[in-house]
Amino acid sequence: MSMRADGARADVFDLPPPPPKHYMELPPPGSYRRGPKHEPLINIPPPEDPLLSFLSSMIMKHGERAKARRRVAQTLLHIHAFTRAPPMPILREAVLLSSPAVRVRSKTVGARVVHTPFALTEKQRTRSGIEWLLEASKSRPGRTLEERLARQMIDVLQRTFTARGEDKPDYAGVLQIKQKAHEFAMVNRGTVRVDPAEQRAFSANQGDS
Repeated sequence: MSMRADGARADVFDLPPPPPKHYMELPPPGSYRRGPKHEPLINIPPPEDPLLSFLSSMIMKHGERAKARRRVAQTLLHIHAFTRAPPMPILREAVLLSSPAVRVRSKTVGARVVHTPFALTEKQRTRSGIEWLLEASKSRPGRTLEERLARQMIDVLQRTFTARGEDKPDYAGVLQIKQKAHEFAMVNRGTVRVDPAEQRAFSANQGDS
């Protein structure tokens, strides 16, 4: 027999209190089932950046994907060497600024040609922007594609930053091509056909607001 601090008798078989828990309790096994109302346990990042993978696919020739990936990596290295800044935000912003929002489809109706603009999806916009960047990089100084493409992307950001605040910015290169494409789409916006039901719904929403 032993005595407790408060004077009460304690059994010799009494165990000490359990230590504090320093680990995280897992949820019950039933909660691991994936259903429409269950959130994923962890957010697994993609194995590679989708934009870099898409850029590699557009640079790739003759199925040499490993070579295309090395070129993309060298492009990021050149951007960092030229700017001393993280290259991924610069690459993303350059592709975003070079991507058009609309495209014009031409069709012959009778004896005249009708130009109809239509909106592009995100993948179509990105593809057009990368194509224009690759085409414009051919006129840039540099011995390799990676260096020329890096210079072109940096030039897009510099021209956009310089043109801010101007009433009529004077773009050149990729930005000029994008501006002309948008202006041509605005001129031919009258040929866009709108569903009457959608037009009535849009007018009703505007009237309610």
